[in-house]
Amino acid sequence: MILFPTAHNRPEIRYAWRGPAVLVVDNRGRAGTEPLSGFFFRETRYLRTLRLEIDGDEPFPCSVAETAPHELVFDYIHPPVESSGGGGSGSGGSGRRHGILFRGLDLDLRFRVHPSSLEIVLRITSRWDERADFELGWELGADFAGTSEAQAGERQQEAPVNASPQPDGVRFRYEHERLPLETDVTAEGGGAWTWADGRLSTRLSLGRQEGVELRLRVRAVDSEDPIDADGERRREARLDEWQRGATRLFAPAETPLAEITNAGMRDLGSLALLDGGEDEWMTPAAGMPLYPAAFGRDVLTAGWQAAAFDGGDLVRASLARLRRLQGTATDEWRDEQPGRIIQQARRDPTARLGITPFDRYYGDYASPLMFIIGLGQLYAWSGDRRDVEANWDAARRILDWAREHGDADGDGYLEYRTRSPQGPRHQGWKDSDNAVVRADGSQVEPPVAPCEIQGYYHAALQFMAVLSLVMGERRSALDLWRQAGDLKTRFNRDFWMEEEGCIALGLDPDKQRIDAVTSNAAQCITTGIVDDDKLPRLVRRLFQPDLFSGWGIRTLSTENPSYQPLSYHLGSVWAVENGTILFGLRRFGFDDRALELARALYDLARIWEGGRTPECVGGYARGERPHPGAYPRANAPQAWNQSVWPILVQTLLGMRPVAALELLAIEPLLPPWLPEITLRKLRVGGATVSLRFWRDADGTSHHEVLEQQGTLRIVRNPPLDSLTVGLWDRLGELTRGILDG
Repeated sequence: MILFPTAHNRPEIRYAWRGPAVLVVDNRGRAGTEPLSGFFFRETRYLRTLRLEIDGDEPFPCSVAETAPHELVFDYIHPPVESSGGGGSGSGGSGRRHGILFRGLDLDLRFRVHPSSLEIVLRITSRWDERADFELGWELGADFAGTSEAQAGERQQEAPVNASPQPDGVRFRYEHERLPLETDVTAEGGGAWTWADGRLSTRLSLGRQEGVELRLRVRAVDSEDPIDADGERRREARLDEWQRGATRLFAPAETPLAEITNAGMRDLGSLALLDGGEDEWMTPAAGMPLYPAAFGRDVLTAGWQAAAFDGGDLVRASLARLRRLQGTATDEWRDEQPGRIIQQARRDPTARLGITPFDRYYGDYASPLMFIIGLGQLYAWSGDRRDVEANWDAARRILDWAREHGDADGDGYLEYRTRSPQGPRHQGWKDSDNAVVRADGSQVEPPVAPCEIQGYYHAALQFMAVLSLVMGERRSALDLWRQAGDLKTRFNRDFWMEEEGCIALGLDPDKQRIDAVTSNAAQCITTGIVDDDKLPRLVRRLFQPDLFSGWGIRTLSTENPSYQPLSYHLGSVWAVENGTILFGLRRFGFDDRALELARALYDLARIWEGGRTPECVGGYARGERPHPGAYPRANAPQAWNQSVWPILVQTLLGMRPVAALELLAIEPLLPPWLPEITLRKLRVGGATVSLRFWRDADGTSHHEVLEQQGTLRIVRNPPLDSLTVGLWDRLGELTRGILDG
């Protein structure tokens, strides 16, 4: 048995969330002590200060637990022992403070986040005093800073905050002429509550072993687009419905993969923004605590990677949200162009006021193409023509954008150049300012044609060809398929680095190869743009020690002078990218490498608290440190890191749905560390099926259908693109599938 360390990123804070609301506190349960702490709604801080006091002192924290993504529980005693002795950390009852015996009070404090409110439940029990009399108070304050402003500690917008007493509560009103925001705080339980000197307080008197329950309700009010109590209930009911309908994974107790995967799906659902139109509610936020907003490529990647476990519900909601925000004009401030899909859509004060362009910002070349890829994956799982019809016009406009704007110089490749003064320097998958370097470590100035973007374009053209057939447009389908083939031919001529056995990072402004060795090349495997004869060399190159850390494939080779293991894109490891790479390895028959990478991702998740691999982790070699570290201020959970688990399971089981034909192809490949696995309530089109898979001692994998509702044919067959499977192999697998079935 392998023993793993337990790692926790952002160790200074704890956070809980639901929909557009996020609570961030320190490890003592306080807001106001850390820059980012507070209660946020739509990326705006409606409470900056939140601190519990008894007779002016803070209770002593004993433990903290996350019982659900939306709930934190703190346990306290009060007053603390002032000097140790008498066994353990000191005996309670050995002295008094403000008339109360040491450790005479115990407190159970629960923070529960709802889509537009915070519910705080406090249970206090007096254990030893015949009568404990004390004042309980909440120190409260609001500043209505945006999430980014709070994190940076620097305001870009500011106005006075008026605090007015209310019956048993207080109301904070932001006096900004363009931001009609309020925080309503109401207390329940105990005696009368009064507001004075920044504190909401009451007097309590408890007998021995007597307890009391108090509540504090904090509601964020955005007058331009409020969510009332009924709106909260309907949103939470939709989230509960999604959670009940999600596929569940079961495995032997000694195999934590099931726990990690089910927790990942729970996290994905918990990240649903629950905002906008009702059909958009399940669009996931990018990550907590810094990105509780819709980021185009994040939500689409998370959605298609998780489709095996939710029938495509997340990606369907994301497509609805993104098509309504699709670009309609040319606007350099937002990097908007007709047909373009957003990079991000924020609702923080600076975005609402136009200080930044991020209320609708379009500076990303991955999101438009991922829209089409997401639509194709959705149709594969749903088989519902209505999904295609709803998004068809948006998808065709994306291809128009790619031809007319994405390929600005008409050379057949998509190359980016940022126009907005506040936009990122780079708009490929690696969008940090220093991400694009040559083999000598020097920076590359845009315009850049990244290799992975050409791969996304190739996959999007192929998906659109298939979807054109669904829409009855055969001539268009043939033309799009030919375009994809032509792109692939040019790409392998212009991007292949023979001496490295690798795909170049991109083409620079002079159309010369950017010769850095990076993980971007691995994404090109998954999108199918690399010629078959080059794939074996490319796969070997990716698993050399300078790229493969033992935890995953690094974003940049350690041999590059710009390598920095804790950078964003210059040597770190991204779980989501490796999940995509894993899918591609299995697609083309590199099963041994797929198993190696799957085990690396599995072991990586087992290190992190709750199985939440941070946004990106350090590129340190596996034997170099006990754990690889995390990028500074990395999000955890990050939506597309949690979607790694459904795509990993789908890949290991070789599941390929064709819901329109009521068909599911499988080819299970169970490693020794996963001898048995069961999927419950897998949805393919209108059918629901539960499947058990197991591995024999000789490594052969089998399956059986445990239960099924609706029509679905399960066919055992290797991936169509596999380079290692011939006709007789396929016939053999079909025969085995019939016998297993």
